[in-house]
Formats: sequence, structure tokens, C-alpha cells
Amino acid sequence: MIKLLPSYAKRAKNYGEKNMRLVFDTNIFVFAFSDIPKPSCLELIETIVELYPKVSIHIPRTILRETRNNLNPPQFKEFALFIHEIGHVDEDIVVPFDTGIKYEQMGLKPADAMIGAYTEWIGAAVLVSENRHFLSRQENLPFKILTAEKTIRFLKKM
Repeated sequence: MIKLLPSYAKRAKNYGEKNMRLVFDTNIFVFAFSDIPKPSCLELIETIVELYPKVSIHIPRTILRETRNNLNPPQFKEFALFIHEIGHVDEDIVVPFDTGIKYEQMGLKPADAMIGAYTEWIGAAVLVSENRHFLSRQENLPFKILTAEKTIRFLKKM
């Protein structure tokens, strides 16, 4: 079980400091909250808890739904408590249509294009995924695509 921050932590403000935004793909949550978690994904979640509010997680509603579909009820409850405390969920429809089209024109499937567009739209520094390496073949993306392990190393350099 992941040790969360006190419930008042969500209201903590970071006045005057820029917050680093990360977008997590579904697989990071599934690997971290499963009965036998992938060590790098669990360590990344724990690192985010330690670094909050300097680092925050943002996800579109699609990722929330996919995570719910891939975890059992107790696992999803733990995930939901985590994302409620230090995450931010946006509705898919807030992502500008033109941004999504731009990613589809790169040859991405609609769901992948939406995640890329969302990551760009919120100004995230990193899209964290264990399987979106095809996106990293795209040139001039406004964000990095890193695995959980590489994200941990990236965050420790901060």
C-alpha cells in the first residue's frame, strides 16, 4: 500500500514556484497498483508523493477509465485515493480538437493522439509510459516520453 500525504496536502499551494506537470499513461498506474507491482512504477508513485507539490500528475478522463477497467475494486480504490490527493483529472473534451488532429496526422491512433495532444495542451514536461515508445520517434514534440525508471532519474536531478 502506498503511503499518502495527509488529507490537507492537496490544498497546499506552491506560491511563486512553477509546478512540474507529468502525464502518466494507464500502464504506470496498473503496474504500480496491482497486487504484484512493477518496482519502478511503484517507486515512481512514491517519488511523486515525496516531491508533491513541486511535481504533479495530470491525466485525462480516458486514463482514469482505462485504469478502472484494468484494476480490481480494492486496487482501483487505492488508485482513486492517490489521484484524488495529488493528481488532477481533466475531461477529454477540454483538449483542443486541432491539437488532437495534429497528432493523428503524425500517424497515431485516435486514443494515442488524444494522450499526446493532452500532454501538449497542459504543458507537461513528461509523458510517462512503459509502452508509448512509438511516440518518441516523432520529432519536435514539446514534451519528453520516458519510462518510469527514466522519470525517477530525471526527477532526482531536480
